[in-house]
Amino acid sequence: MFVLTIDQRHSRTSKDRVPALLKALADVRCVSAFERTAGDEVQGLLDDPAAVRDALLTTLRQGDWHCGVGVGEVDDDSFATGTRAGRGPAFLAARDAVEAAKSMPGSVAVRVPSGTEAESWAADCEAVWTLVASLVLGRTEAQWRAVDAVDRSPTQAAAAEELGITPTSVAGALRLSHIREERAAYPVLDRLLAETNAAATVATPRKGDR
Repeated sequence: MFVLTIDQRHSRTSKDRVPALLKALADVRCVSAFERTAGDEVQGLLDDPAAVRDALLTTLRQGDWHCGVGVGEVDDDSFATGTRAGRGPAFLAARDAVEAAKSMPGSVAVRVPSGTEAESWAADCEAVWTLVASLVLGRTEAQWRAVDAVDRSPTQAAAAEELGITPTSVAGALRLSHIREERAAYPVLDRLLAETNAAATVATPRKGDR
């Protein structure tokens, strides 16, 4: 399982951005939906690497958040009670992760229960997310407009017409946005998250089972 804990940057000196983030995350497929857990913090419980990716990319685009991904087991009652009362190793790992994210350039950290083989997978996953996060956080509004227009248009020419610029300008904005490089990394991100989860949730044999 994946617990995603998100903490607002500079919350003491800026407005409350939690409602806008919750609205942006509403369409992400979750086991337990994202909710405000305390003050300026948001948390969700997910079981799909692609959904974790969607949630992180959506949050990073907002530009105001530190993101911690905790991977591992959760207590059974966490599915019914929601993330606010959720318990288990993944929740503890997410707490460690969001604190670590506050000192990282990409503001994304991935953590697992310590002392497990999953730690190496989590480190690899975090390294790739740091690179992808730098692309998302460095994209300008003009570049985002070009990306969004191309995503909803049948051709780049149609996107250019919608934006009132030339196709060459659209192509240039896409190139500078590095959106192709970012999206090429998605399968790698999903696979690393899946491998981290598999390694973190391997059951430890009980004495009687050995």
